[in-house]
Amino acid sequence: MDVVESSHFMARLLLIIATMACISPVLPLRRAQSTAEGSLADHARVDAEGGISDVTCSGVEMRLKIAARNSTFRLHARDYTRVDISEDVPFQAGEFKPCTELDGKTAKITFVTVEHKTYDGEIQSIEVESEQRR
Repeated sequence: MDVVESSHFMARLLLIIATMACISPVLPLRRAQSTAEGSLADHARVDAEGGISDVTCSGVEMRLKIAARNSTFRLHARDYTRVDISEDVPFQAGEFKPCTELDGKTAKITFVTVEHKTYDGEIQSIEVESEQRR
């Protein structure tokens, strides 16, 4: 290989390296964007209606189970005071206390599914059914 061929080879090699240096930082960013968009689409909003059990609270954090659609969902609320809790007929007397009064009731719970957690979803709202409907 003479000096001219060597110069052409080096010029091509530098062009390839410069092109790769410009493209490489963009590829991980595009992958991260598509992963973030995909993860949002993976979380489904679910309405489950059934019996409530195993209600536990620690401060404002609440966990419970709902038996619906031939399965049991383990659900979580990071702050139950921010969850929309209603009853199809207004509550009998005073403020409803979900940590002590929800267990054993029938309700419709709307939740968003989660992955890689010890529970199936984050509670968005709870509609407690009246005693007469059961």
